[in-house]
Amino acid sequence: MKGEMMEGMIVGSVIVVIIAALFFLFYKKEKKKNTLLQRDLNFFKREKEYYDEAMLVLDKQNRIVFANGSAKKLFSLDEHNLIPPHAKKIGLKIDTHDPKDFFEVLMEQAAQHKGSFHLQNVLLVDAGKMKQVNVYVDQTGLDEAMTCIIDMQTVAPIESKPSNKDGGVDFLTALPSQFSALSDINTIIIKSKKNADSFGLLLLGIDYFGDLQASLGPGYTNQLLKKIANYFIENPQENMHVYRMDCDKFMILVEGLDHTELARKVAKQLITDIGQLLKEESNARITISAGIAVYPEHGENGSKLINHGYSALREAQSQSDSNIEIYRLDHQALQKEDTKIAEEIKKALKDHEFFLYYQPMFNLKTEEMVGAEALLRWKHPELGIISADKFLDIAEKTGQIVEIGAYVFREAIKQRKYWDDNGLKQFKITLNLSLKEMQVEKLIQKLEALFEDHRVDPCLFNLDITEKAAMSNIDRTMIDFKLFRDSGLSISLDNFGVGSSSIKHLQMLPLSSIKIDRSLIQDIDSNLDHQITVKAMIDMIHDLGFEAVAEGVETSKESALLYDLGCDHAQGYLFSKPLPATELQDLLR
Repeated sequence: MKGEMMEGMIVGSVIVVIIAALFFLFYKKEKKKNTLLQRDLNFFKREKEYYDEAMLVLDKQNRIVFANGSAKKLFSLDEHNLIPPHAKKIGLKIDTHDPKDFFEVLMEQAAQHKGSFHLQNVLLVDAGKMKQVNVYVDQTGLDEAMTCIIDMQTVAPIESKPSNKDGGVDFLTALPSQFSALSDINTIIIKSKKNADSFGLLLLGIDYFGDLQASLGPGYTNQLLKKIANYFIENPQENMHVYRMDCDKFMILVEGLDHTELARKVAKQLITDIGQLLKEESNARITISAGIAVYPEHGENGSKLINHGYSALREAQSQSDSNIEIYRLDHQALQKEDTKIAEEIKKALKDHEFFLYYQPMFNLKTEEMVGAEALLRWKHPELGIISADKFLDIAEKTGQIVEIGAYVFREAIKQRKYWDDNGLKQFKITLNLSLKEMQVEKLIQKLEALFEDHRVDPCLFNLDITEKAAMSNIDRTMIDFKLFRDSGLSISLDNFGVGSSSIKHLQMLPLSSIKIDRSLIQDIDSNLDHQITVKAMIDMIHDLGFEAVAEGVETSKESALLYDLGCDHAQGYLFSKPLPATELQDLLR
């Protein structure tokens, strides 16, 4: 009996040891799994915390063990990744089924699929609104962990979610598509015609979109488009209709705009707001430009207005970043072949179709006019008045810029002589000088002969050379600038901030002023980066012994801020648009 008891105790002890060993192995295995899972979660926290997409990791008990910032916000998760009792309900709608609790639908779908699966273009219900989303689920994780990524797209009210059967909704952004735009714009035209009203068409485009897509990928640029779409959806405005057009373009129809300058003001505000939004959410510098067409001034049917909006946007983006252009007839007409335009330039020189406007420059401290920039205009027999930026590139390519430049010098000097003879106020006239003109043999001698023939003091003239042209051959530029300065002319560097000047090179040039490019001025009152950049530029310009000039100043806020930053002079539409010589004389009396 005692032997049997002893044998039973031994067997029992062995069983206990085996159970303990199995438990220990199970514990080690689970600990290893937990360690690996924790390592993966730490990776997610490092790499995915700030993604726009909501990301969740659930264990095999369907408990949330990780959620990034977007997921915490969406599901109102607390610090322990638990959903509070009174949190808003998040639903998911698939196909024609009614919306159900998100996690309930997720579990149902997970049971139907093995491994990874994708719920494409389903509708997530959040606080009475639907978000078109893509849900990506991976069930191949360690210890049956499930990773769920919710790619948030855009918001549209449930009750007004439009049908996409006819292509009326853009899938990426959920905004009305360009097909809806074509239909709606003609409806608005009929309404406007009936009420003798007008409206504006604003076409927004992301600057250098192709380069962004090539360097950062379509995923990145798609996120940009979604963010812009969300801005419009979350900030609806009365009488404003927004559409996603092709590629990176957004079209806004604004009813009741009765003049182009009001349309420009609306476009500028949109560019500033969207630029600020993208700046906050992106490390890259993203800018937006706009083209404007107004009904009925720029077209009386939808297709023509849209085409004119595209022409204006193309022109805006060809000039600078964050730019706005209002449609003019020459935007399309000057897309002729270069040879044809070159022939017309030759004829224009012969027939005296060119003339000068003058845009005043003002001292920000005294508010006095201190100078004016001579700007070339072309009175085309068919197209009307055309600004120089529409044809000077072609003139530069063909060499006609030299003859045009000679005309500008001659006419400006003659005008200065007329003003002097009539006792009008003296100020410096700025003349733009191209790279090709700088290379003209004996240019200095020709200018000196003009000043002597008209008995005009060269000290009353300033030559304006772009930063890009000046830096193209710095050694030659230094020699030419010294000759200009020795002859009595002052020199300014134009478009500063968009090129690649070095302080070393700037120190070697005999400049009198440096003009800060308008792309840095346009949103300076709301863009802290531009404020810091412009302040640093002004300080550097002063340290080099030059005066700082701001280009493209359009608002009193910009002017006041530039004054506070120490800028010396400014020009722009706030002070005066370019004027014919006869109108400028009123400011000189």
